[in-house]
Amino acid sequence: MGYEEGHLSPQSGFWKTYAIGLGARDKVLHTERPEDELAYLFLKGHKRVANGINNLKPTHDYVLVNKEIEAEEANKRNKAKREAFSEFNKMSIEEMRKCLRLYGHKTDNISNELVESSLFDLIENDPDKFFLIWVNNKVRDTQYIIEAAISKNVIRKSKNIYYYGTDIIGRSLEDAIASLNDKKNQDIKMTILQEIESK
Repeated sequence: MGYEEGHLSPQSGFWKTYAIGLGARDKVLHTERPEDELAYLFLKGHKRVANGINNLKPTHDYVLVNKEIEAEEANKRNKAKREAFSEFNKMSIEEMRKCLRLYGHKTDNISNELVESSLFDLIENDPDKFFLIWVNNKVRDTQYIIEAAISKNVIRKSKNIYYYGTDIIGRSLEDAIASLNDKKNQDIKMTILQEIESK
């Protein structure tokens, strides 16, 4: 920038009058230019300026947007959505109902159209959660049985403890799933399934 060494030191009088004009329109900084890089670094550390849209808080009046980084983030989110909707397109309506149950939604008395629409909205809002709840959930079938059984009072949940009749089948959801997946408990699992279907 042509300044002498020390001209931009923290104690320099330069900073007493240094200002960056901001108006209603976006201000574009080209950081390959020294003046703009200085402005960028100054704004990056300013308490009224958020460094990126994801860091925006009520105390901020302005936001620095790096178009390359924002584009990378947008591409990641869009890729996750595309992958999630690819999995969504493979699902039967019955699987969609089961998936919604794992989200905590009752689906017994709603139409197929509403089931599909509701799940679509959930995936669009948070594709990562869909992968966690459904796509990558290796115990989703047993988890669904437990959730459906609770809704029909076949299994009772008290705090974190899961009961079938008077028997404790788990002291957490993970414990209850492991219990029903145990080979020695398959007769109990089948009985629970039958009771769900009969109610």
